[in-house]
Amino acid sequence: MMPDSLLLMKRQSSFNSRSTASGFTLIEVLVVVVLIGVLFAIAAPNWVAFINQQRTSSARNQLSQAIRNAQTQAQQTKVNRALLLDSNSNPPRYAIVATLTNMVNTTDPTINWQTLGDGSIPSGTIRLSVNQGTPTNPVFLIFDSFGTVVSPGSFPYTLTIGSTLGTNPRRCVAVVTLLGALAEGSNGTDINSGGCPTS
Repeated sequence: MMPDSLLLMKRQSSFNSRSTASGFTLIEVLVVVVLIGVLFAIAAPNWVAFINQQRTSSARNQLSQAIRNAQTQAQQTKVNRALLLDSNSNPPRYAIVATLTNMVNTTDPTINWQTLGDGSIPSGTIRLSVNQGTPTNPVFLIFDSFGTVVSPGSFPYTLTIGSTLGTNPRRCVAVVTLLGALAEGSNGTDINSGGCPTS
């Protein structure tokens, strides 16, 4: 039979050997943290670019649908419809309104403005520009009761949506004919070659 002191030492040594055999050292944990940081630093810019592309594509799709809705409403109601754009709001917004005289009061409080992205695009992340008129007073797109374009008088009428962080990504939709045919583009500089204006 073993003496009590020898049995106690044996238990302590087996307890100590078990506790030192499990777990990670501080060096191992630090290496893993550094590796995760490096991977995040590599992936973060690509993730931001992906999110910006999604935002601009979503806004372009929404504007394309708004143009189609304005044209359809004009045909169905037999009343001219104007697509109003407010590129000065943050985020940009649009509205479809009836117009009998092809003149629109944009300060009318009854206008039902729709925000691009329907609230899912954070403020200050996208910009909207129109290739006709001025940035503060763009030319509105107006369809008559037959669904043809009354205003503007020249084509293409291009709406460009871009990131506020740089020139790209840019997405655009353009009305290219009197009948309201649409063309979509991305980046580039010319809608006829699938690109978008930089303004």
